[in-house]
Amino acid sequence: MTTEELKDVLSWIKTTDLTEVALEKGPDGFSFSLPDAAPMIPQPDLSSRYAPVVSPGVGLFQWGEPGRAAALEEGAAVKEGQILGRVEQGPKASLPVKAPISGRLAKIFIEEGNPADYGRLLFFIEA
Repeated sequence: MTTEELKDVLSWIKTTDLTEVALEKGPDGFSFSLPDAAPMIPQPDLSSRYAPVVSPGVGLFQWGEPGRAAALEEGAAVKEGQILGRVEQGPKASLPVKAPISGRLAKIFIEEGNPADYGRLLFFIEA
């Protein structure tokens, strides 16, 4: 790649929220990552009445423990710290998805069995 092509790529990266990029062009290529870059995870906006609930890890989303139906529906009341679901990471490993605030489950963005990446938006809770 020429210096001019690299400048174009770097200019483009600055317009995104990417923290790491890898490019291969034939036998040539490069990778670039920002130092100390943390993933962009939505944080609750205290000025908003909606709080996001994001995935605590990577795995498959499940509503409850195997053999127990525990699916919540939009509009359901939830309490701070209540387990809303789980992110299954293996046969004996799972992470609980907890409500950050008490309120009403305003929107569900995931279905049971779907993959959940770290930081993926799963729900909105209305305070």
